[in-house]
Amino acid sequence: MDKNTFLLQATEAFMRGELDNVTVAGGSIVLDLVQGSYVPYGCYTSAPIPMPLFDALWPSWNAATPPGTAVETQVRVLVDGNWTAWMAFGKWSLYLKREGAAPRERGPLQLMPDCLLLDSKCATQVQLRIYLYSKNEKATPAVHLLGATVRMVDVIPSGGRPVNRTLHLMPYLQKRRAPVLAPWMDLAISLASLTNRWGADILPEEFAQALRDWRKPDGCDCRNLGFAAAAAGSWGFPAWLCWGGLNILRDEMRKGYGAVVALQATPAEKEHGLPDRRFAAVRGFVAGASAPQVLLCDPWADGTDFDAETAMPLDDFLVAWNNTALCMRKRDPDGALPGCPARTSAWLRRVPKVAPDLFAMYIGSTQHVLPDDFCAALPAPAAPAAPEEAPAEDAAPTDAPDTPDSPAEIPVPQETASQAAPVHGGILAWSTLDEHPHATTAHRQFHYVTPEQGCIRLAVPPPPGTRAEPRKYTVYAIEPSGSMLVGDVMI
Repeated sequence: MDKNTFLLQATEAFMRGELDNVTVAGGSIVLDLVQGSYVPYGCYTSAPIPMPLFDALWPSWNAATPPGTAVETQVRVLVDGNWTAWMAFGKWSLYLKREGAAPRERGPLQLMPDCLLLDSKCATQVQLRIYLYSKNEKATPAVHLLGATVRMVDVIPSGGRPVNRTLHLMPYLQKRRAPVLAPWMDLAISLASLTNRWGADILPEEFAQALRDWRKPDGCDCRNLGFAAAAAGSWGFPAWLCWGGLNILRDEMRKGYGAVVALQATPAEKEHGLPDRRFAAVRGFVAGASAPQVLLCDPWADGTDFDAETAMPLDDFLVAWNNTALCMRKRDPDGALPGCPARTSAWLRRVPKVAPDLFAMYIGSTQHVLPDDFCAALPAPAAPAAPEEAPAEDAAPTDAPDTPDSPAEIPVPQETASQAAPVHGGILAWSTLDEHPHATTAHRQFHYVTPEQGCIRLAVPPPPGTRAEPRKYTVYAIEPSGSMLVGDVMI
């Protein structure tokens, strides 16, 4: 890694930290096992990490979080020779109403949902810790990666050696995806572009549900990069954030890896309907006829999915890019992590007594009734606690722990999707085969609908006597965890 990006992975690296009610097993941090049961909580703390002088920090983590478990990443930094208080970035689990950190200020620190900023101060060291929680004595979260990247002060990111390389990522358009997930769909699409080139065939909607930040509107971007890296990690793809220059992207392309970047729109782009900030996947660089070009999979392009393969002049890209990237690696042959969003097969049966185009979903011999509000938004989270009082300007940062140390005071995950009834905020859609072959399932034309009487309404073929051939319909019911129920029927 670059000197401003630090990653902890594997047994040897994890063993250098402090273990409290946790252990390192199989290259991951897990809760201690006592008499056949996992303890309800534990904590891992890294050794202090020297960094170049910096004024911003982005944490990263990849963890398996089976139902009933969660993790929480915290950081503190060394400012003027003193450690600041620990700052938490929200509990993470696929099976929670995940909320990133609420924006707040504490002395020189400005906590944002996915990063920590320093105002008028700079830091020289970082320390990471991650809490592991479990409400299920037979299940534990497992932390596979923990890292941090910092924005260096008075350093101009380098460009690195030029490279001509084109990667074949999977392109998808924002406008063809589920409208209700649109505010953060470009980030989910960019993740799918990277993973699906390796044959993962993950729907952008699955990613969008898994990385969704359910915090109340607070003026900050609802797209949480820390949650995005964690979501990719849940499917087994190591992912982390890094700050740097063009050299990082060029090195990634040279090694055969894409990256997710955020781009600031120009006034002209805003006039054409682009948002102030959008996410895209970098798929390569070319010399170009007159000037170097950056190759993108841009979800905000017009046309068909493959029109998302666009090019941008390098000079324009460097102006638009904020020098932060999400990097990813191919997953191990073992595949997704335990607790990864699951796909469950279902079968569909017509309900003729109600309507000829209504179909019920079954898992085995049991009907899976879709609540009428399955696609409704989840209730708004409770109002956040009052912000902590900021210390006086002349007060030194404290290193006193601010985390409860008794089990009764340690917050644990809320009820999981599989335990609570019912969990809403899902996506329901159907697709059918057409005359065109598709590189991935997500390239099909999806029709987004809502349940009716516990069932799904499908388009039916013309009445008997016509020459229309039966068609196979596929139904997708995606929960807020990213888990999906999928089934086929010929009609």
